[in-house]
Amino acid sequence: MGASELLERWRGRLPAPLERVVTLRPRYPLTGVELRTDAVIAARVVRRKGVHHLDGYGRAELPEGVLETGPISGDLREPGKLLEAVRQALAAAGSDGAARISLAIPDAMARLFVVDLRELPASHQQADEMIRFRIRKSIPFPLSEARLAWQSLGRFEDGHVHALVAIAPAAGVAAIEQALEEAGLRVGLVDVASIELMNALRLAGQLVSSGDGDLALLNATTRSFSVAIVRGERLIFFRSKAYHVQGGFRGEESLRVVGRELRTTMSYYEEHLLGEGLSEVLVRACGVDPEPLIELALEAGAREASLPDPSSLLPELGALEPGELSELLPALGLALRRLT
Repeated sequence: MGASELLERWRGRLPAPLERVVTLRPRYPLTGVELRTDAVIAARVVRRKGVHHLDGYGRAELPEGVLETGPISGDLREPGKLLEAVRQALAAAGSDGAARISLAIPDAMARLFVVDLRELPASHQQADEMIRFRIRKSIPFPLSEARLAWQSLGRFEDGHVHALVAIAPAAGVAAIEQALEEAGLRVGLVDVASIELMNALRLAGQLVSSGDGDLALLNATTRSFSVAIVRGERLIFFRSKAYHVQGGFRGEESLRVVGRELRTTMSYYEEHLLGEGLSEVLVRACGVDPEPLIELALEAGAREASLPDPSSLLPELGALEPGELSELLPALGLALRRLT
């Protein structure tokens, strides 16, 4: 019996602390923090009598220019102001005494690929080398200066193996981690905002198409937007894009950029991903009006488009306004990582 089979046999049959040791499962913090260029969002989750509850959440404005993002880059220009905003958000969430947090960085600080491979070597080292070779020409900085993580997504319909790859310049992420650690905050997990958004929606049962066809997610903030397509429970496409080379959302001008990207995505989806149609598009918008984005998704060919409704995720979420809940999702995805 292989090691992976032994881990699966043990999983769920041991006391939680011992299971984490045996299966090497990390104990993720119950406080999640999302960094955006315009705000910091924090969510704190607790477990009572076997049920997870939202114990508190907070939001703090981040002044313009403190955290700048570009094509696959991030620049922390004023660490002190970032720390002040993080502390305010944590205090509002009731986590001002927390020492460990999980962190979501803006999508624009990283690049995510769904890489198509004929085979994925069994050796992690060989697989890592193969993936690095495949993406080396797709990023504008040396791989030696990057942080890279990947996960197999399983076999696609054509028999190829797909892998989700995330890569970011090490310096940008390290500067944020260093600033937080100097303030006494230990970062237990760093992820990309859209991935944690998808994690929250998956846990709420929202990341599965309600009809025939695939499901797409449009995640829009004031600086950039991302498009993901899910088939069944598997991510098959991901792309993140800035509205403009410099500056953030500019109304109709930026909406035209989103519309072009959605049409391009649909063409690629139908021609290269065996796409048979999007039955639904979920639109999460922060600092941007979601209604024009919903209309663009419908114009691009989606049969339905709407805001997500993950209120069943935790008992307290039903009392939140839709916009408030939508903004909280990546931080909740981080705080609930122990359930994955």
